[in-house]
Amino acid sequence: MNREANTKLFTSIGRVDRSHGLHGEFKILFDFDAPEILDELTVLYLRNERGDYFPVRISKTRVQEKGKTISFFVQFEHIADRTSAEELKGKAVFIETDKAKAILSSQEEHSFLHYDVYNSEGLHVGTVMDVMENPAQTILNVSSEKGSLLIPFVNHFVIETDEAVKSITCRNLDELEGL
Repeated sequence: MNREANTKLFTSIGRVDRSHGLHGEFKILFDFDAPEILDELTVLYLRNERGDYFPVRISKTRVQEKGKTISFFVQFEHIADRTSAEELKGKAVFIETDKAKAILSSQEEHSFLHYDVYNSEGLHVGTVMDVMENPAQTILNVSSEKGSLLIPFVNHFVIETDEAVKSITCRNLDELEGL
């Protein structure tokens, strides 16, 4: 099979939040709230320090609902204790991109790509040209007159998003200049 060089093989679908219990179970923060999707997953992928993807087989899943919050708990075959589980805290969780498209097709896909970015005074800063996912947070790569600006998608910088007009309003952008 021929693939384009820029085709992503894996898609991030969440991250390991914390270990849970003594037997290597994890709470995972998935980018979706559809518990039935867990039934279709048998293998997830993590990344090592070099950036290589490696498979982890799911041995057990559990969904817990408290009020309006859904928590996902997963146990991997090769993790049998809390100490090993703690080492994976904060790591992004991936699946193959082809499988992600099939599984998540029922989920509303949302991207901030090509949104206009404004500062808190209402001045146009630039346009989102890339959305980068990492374990800590999403980062918006904004093309502006001054060059490229990387804005972490966190409350400290992002005030609001407006899907109707495809805009993002930000604050504290002066903290990011020169980085």
